[in-house]
Amino acid sequence: MATYILCAESDIARSSIVAKRIRNLIPDAIPIGHIGDIFEQWTRGLEEPVYLLMVAPSREYNSFIKLMESAASYRHPIFFILVSDEISASNYKALVRRGDADWVSAGADPQEILDIIARHRGRKEFAADAGAVKPVAVSFIPSAGGVGNSTLALEVAIKLKTSRIARDRRICIVDLDFQGSHICDHLDIEPRLGIQEILDNPQRLDAQLFDIFISRHSSGLHVFAAPRSKLDVCEVKVSALDPFFNLVALRYDLILIDLPSMWLAWTSQVISASDGIIVTGLNTVPGLRQTVETLAAIRASGKSGHASAPGDHQDPQVAVAINRCRRRFIGGVLNRHHVEAVLGNERVFYVGDEPIALESINTGTPIALSKPSRAFRKEIAAVADFCAALKSSRVRSG
Repeated sequence: MATYILCAESDIARSSIVAKRIRNLIPDAIPIGHIGDIFEQWTRGLEEPVYLLMVAPSREYNSFIKLMESAASYRHPIFFILVSDEISASNYKALVRRGDADWVSAGADPQEILDIIARHRGRKEFAADAGAVKPVAVSFIPSAGGVGNSTLALEVAIKLKTSRIARDRRICIVDLDFQGSHICDHLDIEPRLGIQEILDNPQRLDAQLFDIFISRHSSGLHVFAAPRSKLDVCEVKVSALDPFFNLVALRYDLILIDLPSMWLAWTSQVISASDGIIVTGLNTVPGLRQTVETLAAIRASGKSGHASAPGDHQDPQVAVAINRCRRRFIGGVLNRHHVEAVLGNERVFYVGDEPIALESINTGTPIALSKPSRAFRKEIAAVADFCAALKSSRVRSG
């Protein structure tokens, strides 16, 4: 495999930084000044396939397309990867549908480039063997509306993707609140999941369309979230979601699922296919009651005969996250004994009310990537460690 880097960025210093990050991960990548430099090597027995990474500002999108069209006049195939700032959804859709190109954010983890190359080559050369690693799914379930379930799931996902314990794992978060999704708002990225397209024709969902549905954050986290709409969620069938989750399971090692507070027809199926469950609640009298009721519903759904696919699946590990706790001045959580009295032997994580949370939401920057308190970092790390330690209990069907 031959990989080349072509810098078309007028800001030389910026392009050099991006190119250096790429070469740190792909040391064999060859810098070139013109696409003709590749063509000259063909006569010297250049091996296939060839990958060209073009580092350029998003405004150079049309120049990138012209470069691809110019290369088409040669018989030797080249796969192009544009490394730039954000491009429009329509441009991205048109790009990947060509079949010989893709796009990566200039601020993203260069590992995404390796993932694209691995998918194009049809084998996992730069990731763990897909046959040996089974995906782990963790469902975050709110005990009621407004408990901060989405924010908690997002902060845990960012912590996992940026920490040593799981940064090399392929991690995504799936927002199943199709009416009121706001995870992408918290990340200041565009929601791309076309849920109506999936519902209208589930069989149309292929790897190419799946790639279009990915919202990519600069941390390296991939997000599947639909633009807010008045979709009738009662019409959503699990059979329509199956093709989507099958592709998610093939692409990612750790899948965090953000479930809506409304219990839908397919909620039990999602729960039964999960390896871990975190119920989010609040430390109030009504909040603890709602948490207990949600735990009972989760455990009842596991006994209701819903099949988990693929293969047999053991009961998921269940934990509770008491969110927005008030911290004591000398450390610890106020009224912790109330939680312990109500929840008994449940595994409980406490996540405090963080002062910079509102600013984080308004700026579209996760708390974990700002300057959170030491206590918050430890609390989110504890939940992230729980997720990272989970193992898939699926048995692959033979």
